[in-house]
Amino acid sequence: MFKKIFMLTVIFSLAGFMSCGNFLTGPNLDNDPNRATEVPTDNLFVGMQVSAYTVLEGHLNRTVTMYMQQMAGVAQHYEGYDVYNQLPTQFGGAWLDVYGGGGLVDMRKVEKNASDGGQRVLLGITKMWEALIMSTAADLWGDIPYSQAINSDYPKPKYDKQSDVHDAILNLIDGAIADLQAGQTKDINKYDFTFHGDVTKWIAAAHTLKARILLNWAEVKQGNYALAMAEAQQGIASDADNWKALHSDINGEESVWWQFNSVRFGYVKAGNYLVELLKTQNDPRLQVYFGTDPDGNYSGSKPGELNGSVSFLNENTFGAKSYGLEFVSWYENQFIIAECQYATGDENGARNTVNDVIQPGLEAKWGLAANSLPRIPDAATGVDLLAAIMLEKYKAMFLNIQIFSDWRRTAFPIFPITALGKRIPRRMLYSDDELNTNSGNVTNLGWYTRVENDPGNPTYPGRTVNP
Repeated sequence: MFKKIFMLTVIFSLAGFMSCGNFLTGPNLDNDPNRATEVPTDNLFVGMQVSAYTVLEGHLNRTVTMYMQQMAGVAQHYEGYDVYNQLPTQFGGAWLDVYGGGGLVDMRKVEKNASDGGQRVLLGITKMWEALIMSTAADLWGDIPYSQAINSDYPKPKYDKQSDVHDAILNLIDGAIADLQAGQTKDINKYDFTFHGDVTKWIAAAHTLKARILLNWAEVKQGNYALAMAEAQQGIASDADNWKALHSDINGEESVWWQFNSVRFGYVKAGNYLVELLKTQNDPRLQVYFGTDPDGNYSGSKPGELNGSVSFLNENTFGAKSYGLEFVSWYENQFIIAECQYATGDENGARNTVNDVIQPGLEAKWGLAANSLPRIPDAATGVDLLAAIMLEKYKAMFLNIQIFSDWRRTAFPIFPITALGKRIPRRMLYSDDELNTNSGNVTNLGWYTRVENDPGNPTYPGRTVNP
């Protein structure tokens, strides 16, 4: 079943690439001769989910994890990426994945069909995927087309402010919750790869995603700490309820990281910062996350070092064919609560929340011995406590794109070394296709132009040491 779905998604993607000149909107969306014209809603829905995995586990993920020094580019063109030498052409595929076939184009088709057919749960689930993908896009690029995107009335859609996109997405999630609560007329359990139509789990994930978005704005909207806390308290409560990818050992269903490494072997390997951090703290997740290098040790490449003789992902966990990366999780939910507790003056609550995540939460998740993961000491207070909270979240959120927003918001963790001494980029580049076809609306912004929710307030905790 999944293999057929994967092949369908490939067909969608190829069709999108063949008509990528103006894929955000216009008559080609409806009249492309290379694209199936009457694709069943169920097929669109499953293809949409598989395509979302590419957005969340693919090039954007690799780029973020290199910037955040969990991974490192060590060979071929990833040598350049590791030192922040990327061009708009390198983001064309990711931009198309967000907006083109399998992306927002098909999400909107599924939503219309589901709405017309009274399939409220299908409608709500699809809105949740749109919310996750488009909120992630706004996190990474800042201003993006949204209100006029995928609309033939706007051949060159305007760029909405990042804040307007996120506000619209928060409203979309509220609508999704209402849809999920309303029920449906058709069984979609076998087509929902995440929760198999379980509306209770989807609603919890909706609250955690809302909490994430609200927290990502807390640097500029201090009241968002309380709002994010309220949402997180209704969020994902157990490891069994994480929103994650579905992968398997079957050909065509493997994880995106595994597929990348199978065709680009050795291009991206472990980052030195995370490896040495785990070593220093005697954190047994070192063996959970990574395999050994050719000498039988655990090692990582420093930014710009381009050392190909270091560890890669553990082939039994994150590097396995069947590993499903977690997009929104119970432990993220708890870290959101902890940061909100800290920001609202409850340092003891924040410390206890994180330590409960660590022991027994993450120890149980990875099958580790009791008391093997380091806890935050009682002596940690003030900015030191915030730094400790964010460092623990950074470790727990391995290979999750959200770590980029966390770092921009709090300035933690502090990276003592950067590639060639350069500043770490603050955003992704707009794609070359978009720059060429949507002139007048898009501005070719560089790496260091800050997005709206990353103003760089010099008085914000941690930024005195990591501007």
